[in-house]
Amino acid sequence: MANLFRVDNQVAVIIGGAGGIGQALGAGLAEYGAKVVIADVKGAEEGAAEIRGRFKTSNAVGMQFDITDEKSVAALKDRVVSTFGTVDILVNSQGINKKFLATEFPVSDWDIMFDINVRGTMLTCREFGKVMVERKKGKVINLSSVRGVRATAWSGNEGYSASKAAIDMITRSLASEWAPYKINVNAIGPSTIATPFSQKTLEDPEKLKRFLASCPLGRVGQPIDIVGACIFLASPASDFVTGQILYLDGGLTAIG
Repeated sequence: MANLFRVDNQVAVIIGGAGGIGQALGAGLAEYGAKVVIADVKGAEEGAAEIRGRFKTSNAVGMQFDITDEKSVAALKDRVVSTFGTVDILVNSQGINKKFLATEFPVSDWDIMFDINVRGTMLTCREFGKVMVERKKGKVINLSSVRGVRATAWSGNEGYSASKAAIDMITRSLASEWAPYKINVNAIGPSTIATPFSQKTLEDPEKLKRFLASCPLGRVGQPIDIVGACIFLASPASDFVTGQILYLDGGLTAIG
């Protein structure tokens, strides 16, 4: 039981791991013993170096790739397997938010967001899932959002909410399809987390006031608030958990 939450020598790939939530998750998994790969379109090596600096026993590496390029995703998987021999944990923490009124949403921006948030998740799960299915072992953790199940009190989130709802169903569908292979697939659904990603919301007094009023714990989340759930879902502690969306939202979804 003492090692229930340890992930020693497990190979963990953090997609979108070079900043914000992804960087925090990579550091947390490294602290609990994982061999971490920070994979991102830019800043991957810098992110890995930061983890190596914090944890002297870590051999974190950075790998640059483009999640919108199918061949690049496949090449990332090949490079991870070539370097470490396998993959045990996949964390999809990439994501962008394009905010527009529903009557003015440009199709090009909608497509970019779905390419990264949804298609990208499908591609990484497909490629790294091949390794996990063959080995009959693996943990997949997708980053969803409370906005996949709850709308905002302000406009502009139609596309983002739709993309996160899609992540939820990818998670549930893969959990069912891959259960015979002993692969657990779950998602984390945060509310607003204090990162550059949410800076505009946090700098808008009216939006911040509305958010805090909807959150029983009365505060904005921090990246560290996501780390424990990620370690739980990556570790043996969650071996009987699959197909779940774990809302880390200060109680927002509890009160509607």
